[in-house]
Amino acid sequence: MLKKFYTICLLVTAAVINIQAQDKTSGVIYYEQVIELKMANGQPGGGVVAFGGGGSVTLPKSITNHYEIEFSPAGAKYQKTIEDVAPATGGLVMRMGGSEREMFFRDEKVIESFELDGEPLMMENKLGYGSAKAENTDETKMIAGYTCKKAVITGLNDAKTTIWYTPELAFKASPLSAFWTEGVVLGIENDRMKMFATSIEYRKVKDSEFTLPKKARLLTQEEYAKKMEEFRAKMGNGISVGPNGERRVIRMN
Repeated sequence: MLKKFYTICLLVTAAVINIQAQDKTSGVIYYEQVIELKMANGQPGGGVVAFGGGGSVTLPKSITNHYEIEFSPAGAKYQKTIEDVAPATGGLVMRMGGSEREMFFRDEKVIESFELDGEPLMMENKLGYGSAKAENTDETKMIAGYTCKKAVITGLNDAKTTIWYTPELAFKASPLSAFWTEGVVLGIENDRMKMFATSIEYRKVKDSEFTLPKKARLLTQEEYAKKMEEFRAKMGNGISVGPNGERRVIRMN
């Protein structure tokens, strides 16, 4: 009888371990991003910025955004969860980052979905396309319950960006698709921005979440560069009018 009881306990324990392992193949990673704003003279935000027409706006010192990566055996998708509207004076709404983007991760490729000048578009790229100059280190950090390895990426003008990635998850992704070396990036930091995973919720995610937008047009890199140039020229001074008549300052990606 006692032997039978122990056998049942072992079976139950094995089943629980198996369920927990399965649960970790599907869920949501939650990120918080803090951007330190700076004035044109390089000083920290919080000062008054003037623009054409005699208007002005007071910049906040920083702005906080929230994002998430949904994942399952069917794929992974990155998206914003809270709109980043910074408080400002002078009748302006500070909207940082331009049009919002969703990113779909497949193997070591990323497909970005976004709207530009009212048109739904997509663009495919290699994940980590900006990480050619990456230096891996032996330093590690615990982020959201996972051991992450440190890599330092050198970009334009020798700007340094540190990424923290874990190979312990069963997919590949990064909140900034250009900055990736392997695994899943759970932390990104440089002299103006810090972005870290705050928690991971393991739950079932529908396969439909990873379906690409059907109406979006796929652009080549050359077509995207040309369209962005046209859009910047159209925007002019970067001031647009919102749906409620408010003026918006837009920072281009």
